[in-house]
Amino acid sequence: MATVQRQRRPALRWVAAAGVMVLAIGLVVGGVLLLDRPDLDEQLARRVVAALERADPDADGQAAHPGHGQAGSSHRRTDIDGHELVCAAETFGHEPPEATSIDEVTVVYAHRMCAAVGPGLVWPGSIRESGPVKLRLGVPDTLVLPEKALPEDADAEYADRIRAVVPRHYHRDALAYGDFVDPEVAEELQDQLDD
Repeated sequence: MATVQRQRRPALRWVAAAGVMVLAIGLVVGGVLLLDRPDLDEQLARRVVAALERADPDADGQAAHPGHGQAGSSHRRTDIDGHELVCAAETFGHEPPEATSIDEVTVVYAHRMCAAVGPGLVWPGSIRESGPVKLRLGVPDTLVLPEKALPEDADAEYADRIRAVVPRHYHRDALAYGDFVDPEVAEELQDQLDD
């Protein structure tokens, strides 16, 4: 009987070791899947970037300009010289604030920075726009730029225009950075342009 128990011990150790290995692999794979899946803020930031980069031929001179170079993609927004714009964004709020999935969100507030890309355009000379932005989610998503707020007051300060677009409970976040440039967004955009 002692011989049978001695033979079972190594087998039980192997079974236990295999079980621990399977559990460890499951935890690692589960962790990787969770880390790989973007959180709500990342999903919303991607949505803001998509809206910022999307071509809108009816928006303030975004249509092709005679005599200027054409962008490589007709689906991308361009500057006045026809250079495509590349953008980065980071959210600082959304409505409703208690939303936990993108399907529940109706409005996103984010810091954004966009730069023109093309021959001869290098950082930081390529910067074209930056600051807070509001995005109403829908089909299609609708950008609300502070630059367009308070049209009746031509002398309004940019900070006042931001306050007109962003609700009071997000004012501190919207106005948190000097020159209205979030350094993390600027760094992300610079990394994109340097690649």
